[in-house]
Amino acid sequence: MHRSLKSAICSRQQAAYLPIVVITMAMAVITSAYAEPSCDRSIPVNAKCEIALSALRPTQSAVGMIQVEERAARFKRETNFIQYTSKRPIPVVQAPDGTFYLTDSHHLASMLTRIGANQVMAQVIGRFDNPATFWQEMQTRRWVYLYDPKGNPISPSALPKRIADLADDPYRALASYAQDAGYFKRTDAYFMEFHWARYFGSHMGWQPINRMNLLAAIQAAERLACQPDAQNLPGYAGPCESGIQDH
Repeated sequence: MHRSLKSAICSRQQAAYLPIVVITMAMAVITSAYAEPSCDRSIPVNAKCEIALSALRPTQSAVGMIQVEERAARFKRETNFIQYTSKRPIPVVQAPDGTFYLTDSHHLASMLTRIGANQVMAQVIGRFDNPATFWQEMQTRRWVYLYDPKGNPISPSALPKRIADLADDPYRALASYAQDAGYFKRTDAYFMEFHWARYFGSHMGWQPINRMNLLAAIQAAERLACQPDAQNLPGYAGPCESGIQDH
């Protein structure tokens, strides 16, 4: 082959590969921008780190599965869950035995588990060294909710061991839908959705809630949320407007 022709072919091949190289380098830069060390005892409090969802222990007994499934169905399948959760890292605390417990974002973690995510970005917001006072410290800081879906107290040993083991609390989902609809106001009160879930459940006789009767349950929640019985709950937005109480 003529030398000049061979040189031209090589130049074209190099030019064809150049965009691939540029894209690969750009992706590496983006990935490195979100890279953090793995979560362990060397991570300072308030720092970010990467951790497997399977390594996180819940600090509540249940989530609203209807809400989790809905979020999972709407979610655009991200290929980089580290990048996705870096926008709002999952808050965790480290126990004396080295275990990491998530203190919030249980619905998010459940949704990510359901769609097959593995590693996520976390932020270590606390670390404890004394096993004798660990759960007392967790309760004092409102970092654990030791109640079952009906509001009965449970022991720390009754908490699920994995995110995938969280029970279903349909009234917790109902409380979220009611809050989104404006039936009660969002506040900074701890566990407010659980308080409203217990209120709705007790006033609705703990009847089962599923997708088939969810709309009727939300309508019932609208009537219940503005009743005088709810006025001591956080975010109470009552009293009822004319017509709501009776329809």
